[in-house]
Amino acid sequence: MNLAERISTLRRVNGLSARQLAALVDVAPTTVTRIEAGQVSPSFDLAQEILAVLGEPIGFTGTADLSAIATARLALDPKLGIAASPGVEAWRQRWARIGLIDESGQVVAGKEAGLLFRAGRAARLTRRPGAVDFKAGPTAYDIAEALGAAGIEYAATGDAGANLYRSSAGETWPVLYVEDTARASDAAGLDHKETGSFGMRVTLIPFDGVSELGRTAIDGITVAARDQVVIDAYGGIDRMAEQADILVGRRVA
Repeated sequence: MNLAERISTLRRVNGLSARQLAALVDVAPTTVTRIEAGQVSPSFDLAQEILAVLGEPIGFTGTADLSAIATARLALDPKLGIAASPGVEAWRQRWARIGLIDESGQVVAGKEAGLLFRAGRAARLTRRPGAVDFKAGPTAYDIAEALGAAGIEYAATGDAGANLYRSSAGETWPVLYVEDTARASDAAGLDHKETGSFGMRVTLIPFDGVSELGRTAIDGITVAARDQVVIDAYGGIDRMAEQADILVGRRVA
């Protein structure tokens, strides 16, 4: 897939019109249209900006943009202890241009689902800084029990977290935020996944000062805040986006 096709496909997957995408990256709508038609090649910086907004930065080795998560979480709960960094301000400007966030940085009424979806696309679970993959086997609840017994702080997220808030589907990928990935993997008896291998996995993500904020306990399991779970489910794989839709009240076909 060439760059023009990639941008066009990702724009449609994100549910954006050419005009909305243009507003996000501060170019004329005709520029987006001409890029997608292959009539003009964007500069590297513009291509990077477009793909970052669509949740697919150039190349697949870059890390997820945590500023997008911080911006969305602050827009929904301004009382969270998250600093308004330059990255946050940049995302506020992008999302304000398409009517997701108002001038004060808070979410526009009725736009919560769209905001969380875009934050999830910009911060995919597979690209979180410091994330470590382990061989599949134990469920998120098995791991949570082991971590709780060892006194290690954690927060379940993704489809496991979504099921705790509202049972909707089986778990496909156990993902947990932890205070220390090495201690957590030892406590849960996890085996490292071979580098470059594909397939099912368990993923531990270190606390980052944003994603673990607002943890709560449900049925004896510590789970990430509902908004964070939705972001992570949108940034996950398989049917996780459908579980996010259920949590935010979107209609699922």
